[in-house]
Amino acid sequence: MKKLIGYLGAACALIAIMYMIFSDQGTGSVKIKAVDGVIDLRELNDSPFVSLAGDWKFTPDAFVTPNHFIGDSENLLVPGPWASNVEWGSYQLLVYLPNHWTDLGLRVRNIWSAHAIYINGVPLSEKGKVAATKQETSPANPYYEAYFTPDTRQVLITIHASNFYNTRGGIVLPIDIGDAELMRKDVHRDLSLEWAATLCLLLFSVFHITIYSLRRKDDAFLYSGLHFLILALVIALRGERLLIREFPSFPFELYFRLQDTLTFLASILLIVFIVKMIPSIIKPKTLLLLFLPILAYVILNIILPARTISAVQYGFFYYNDALFLIVILRLCYLTVKNRISIRKNEAVVLVLMLLFLAIFAISSSSDTLYFSGRNYMNRVGLVGFMMAMNIFLGIRLMNRTEESEQLTAKLQKANDAKDAFLKVTTQDLQRPLHDAVHLMKSITREQDHERQSEQIYLAEQLMGNMVYLLRDLHDFTRIRFDDYKVQLKSTNLRMVMLHVIQLMQLTFTKKNIHIDEMISKQLYVWADEQRLTQVFLRLMTEISHDTANDSLSIESMQAGSDVLLRVSTTRQGATTNGDRPYSSGLMMTEELIQQMNGSMTYERLESGIQFTVRLAFSECKEPLTATEHEYNLQAAVFREDQKLGTLLIVDDDVMHAEIMRGMLGDIYQVRIAYTAQEALDYYSAHPEIAMMIIDDIIPGDINSLDLLEQIRTQASLMELPVLMMISSEYPRYIEMVFAAGANDYIMKPFSKETLMARLNATDQTKQFMLKAIEYEMAFLQTQIKPHFLYNALSNIISFCYTDGERAAYLLTMLSSFLRYIFETSRDGQFSSLQKELEIIEAYVEVEKARFGERLTFAYDIDPSIAVENVLIPSLLIQPLVENAIRHGLFNKDGPGHVQVTISLQGQLLSIQVSDDGIGMSTEQYAQLMGGTTSNVGIGFTNVRRRVHDLTQGSLKIYSIPNQGTTILITIPLKEGQNHVESHRR
Repeated sequence: MKKLIGYLGAACALIAIMYMIFSDQGTGSVKIKAVDGVIDLRELNDSPFVSLAGDWKFTPDAFVTPNHFIGDSENLLVPGPWASNVEWGSYQLLVYLPNHWTDLGLRVRNIWSAHAIYINGVPLSEKGKVAATKQETSPANPYYEAYFTPDTRQVLITIHASNFYNTRGGIVLPIDIGDAELMRKDVHRDLSLEWAATLCLLLFSVFHITIYSLRRKDDAFLYSGLHFLILALVIALRGERLLIREFPSFPFELYFRLQDTLTFLASILLIVFIVKMIPSIIKPKTLLLLFLPILAYVILNIILPARTISAVQYGFFYYNDALFLIVILRLCYLTVKNRISIRKNEAVVLVLMLLFLAIFAISSSSDTLYFSGRNYMNRVGLVGFMMAMNIFLGIRLMNRTEESEQLTAKLQKANDAKDAFLKVTTQDLQRPLHDAVHLMKSITREQDHERQSEQIYLAEQLMGNMVYLLRDLHDFTRIRFDDYKVQLKSTNLRMVMLHVIQLMQLTFTKKNIHIDEMISKQLYVWADEQRLTQVFLRLMTEISHDTANDSLSIESMQAGSDVLLRVSTTRQGATTNGDRPYSSGLMMTEELIQQMNGSMTYERLESGIQFTVRLAFSECKEPLTATEHEYNLQAAVFREDQKLGTLLIVDDDVMHAEIMRGMLGDIYQVRIAYTAQEALDYYSAHPEIAMMIIDDIIPGDINSLDLLEQIRTQASLMELPVLMMISSEYPRYIEMVFAAGANDYIMKPFSKETLMARLNATDQTKQFMLKAIEYEMAFLQTQIKPHFLYNALSNIISFCYTDGERAAYLLTMLSSFLRYIFETSRDGQFSSLQKELEIIEAYVEVEKARFGERLTFAYDIDPSIAVENVLIPSLLIQPLVENAIRHGLFNKDGPGHVQVTISLQGQLLSIQVSDDGIGMSTEQYAQLMGGTTSNVGIGFTNVRRRVHDLTQGSLKIYSIPNQGTTILITIPLKEGQNHVESHRR
């Protein structure tokens, strides 16, 4: 009954609206037209007023006498513009009136722009000021009515018009004539409709903006509210021009520019609203490109002269209508393809709303561009749009309410499942907690060390089980709230199962359970390795509860694209209890397997218990190493017989830091810093520490990322590996951690095995990098050019005959140079700046014997630099000096100079090697930096790599052809003892 009443009410409202739209008198269908400047209405009986359409007499560039009909002037179709080169002129029309018309009215809609109307030579109205020049003309363009009482049944209407502001001049919309009283009623009806539409749109605007202010996340309502506000202003500016009627003194120039600007702005806001509702309809970049022409027109409309912008108005109205059609077609396509994020009933109403809006926009454009006068499609489109918008919002509210009810039901269901899970979990936790308490008390009283060790091991197993139970609870919560993702990868099935068997070895031994494992070594499945371990552990725990003195069979088989893992007992266990409650472990096991696109079945057979796990098959391949399958607990732990040195832990949690000290104390010399500043101070005083672990949450002025960045200004990734302990694995945060300079990260909480595996991997990576650089240095030593040694020795031999003292000096320099080169690998990655300068001097002296007076060399060292204490990567500067001589000066005519300049810039050491040789072209520079040229051998490439890897510094090149080349290296200042630092610890 209520629904029927609602439908009846809606039908009555619709009938009332349709009556308001179509009940007024229109002049759209013109039955009688003016011919040759004359219109005869004497036979008119069925219409209270008509449109004065047809051929008017028009005299361009002249204001004719109002009471004299110029019959030989040219005809001009009205409504319609005059020629584009005409700026002022006169219209005349001779009208024969019907006998029943006494008091008459003229309804003027649009005459561009200033005009004066005369009836039989008597002035009737004047809007603006009519003149023959722009300077003397005052423009105006209102909708208005003028009333008069004719003396005769024949009237001569003369209109003088001036237009210097728009390319469309003259009478561009129809002029109606008819009974004055009926015309007043018609005008009143039209004004009432437009005021009502404007008021409704303003109410909609307030409603939508209020929704947005209460819920800022729904920004679509902001755009819809602004659209309704702008659309209300557009209706007030166009149509009956309510704004001009209320404020006749409103500036014409501002009014003219506001019309188009607000029209296009309303279109933009509506399309943005639709895109916000349905993001998949148009990509943001595409939408911006579509809006660019309209935005350009709006800007030009503000800054360009009115007549100039009106010349392109047609094209932009067409483009605006085309945008609506594109959106409508796109929405229809997505609805049919079922590729939209809203319900289909919302999409259908939204399409209907857009169709009504397109009708309104196209009919308005037709009114403006084709001079058709008032038409009912404007009203149908506007009213239909507002009704469709309300229906759309109503359906959307109904859908959201329905979705909210469904979510409430799902939440209640999840809450019930959570309560059941918590109940079972609590039961599972109570037993190991009580057992752990009693076991700890027993340990303190136990005198037998062997028995005490066994009890400690049992306590460790109990705590491990509780960790898995808590992890089950955490995973269950995330799954229920759709915040859980597994990372599937190709995982060896046997490796995971053997790991679980190893963890439960004590349980199986005590309960005399024999394991018969028959899993293929080559079998891989798609699974999350950590979660699969959790699944198998819970599954084996469940079996151990109901099994004793039995054999456990574990076998695998491939079934098409799946792998079946079957775990079963071979005979009835003595402890089997079919009434034992379903454990939380099995509940989570099913959930986790489903997350990995698998399934599990659980059966109690006469011969025992059987679990069957189905997982997706990945591949069959031989394992990379034997240890990948034959699980060995020691393989996951770092080699405990190797002392790595000092490990600095930065953690404000005292208890956690001390526990980590206990975990790592037998392998590292552990030091703890509770603040970032304390860590920086300790590292400054003890730069020899081997590794650092930083917690991601450190209170104080310096956070963990800031600390890491400051550490990286003093030590490279290879010099001091840093492991970050993090609380969340959000990709953006992990990216920030690595960008700050971390070598690796570990997720809290973690086990000792996991932590040691990460530390082991980090240290091995460091050792591999050091070994790679050592090999590269050794390779660099082999690159001493044979012709260099040949030339050097030849020069020394020649000096033996002419200058023995000079030959001895050169031999000493060559010996020093070669000894330094050959001993670099043995001494380490760094040497003092003083030694580097000495070897450069030795090298240059040998080369001078070859070049003679053509080669000069000098260096300029900042006096504040203690060259004997500053450490730089070995062979950092000498290869650059060698390149400067061999490639910069060798092919140069005349003398050449090489300059080495070393200075301090705060905590940075700046090293500059310059020559005045032949320089490099842009192409040669690009090849050099890209590593595609072999002209400089491997020396330059090696230097650039070590600058980055060992110091995190920078290397830049500046070169001008035929003027020279400058290489600038900037590295962090590193000070040490006179001896070089060895990488061997």
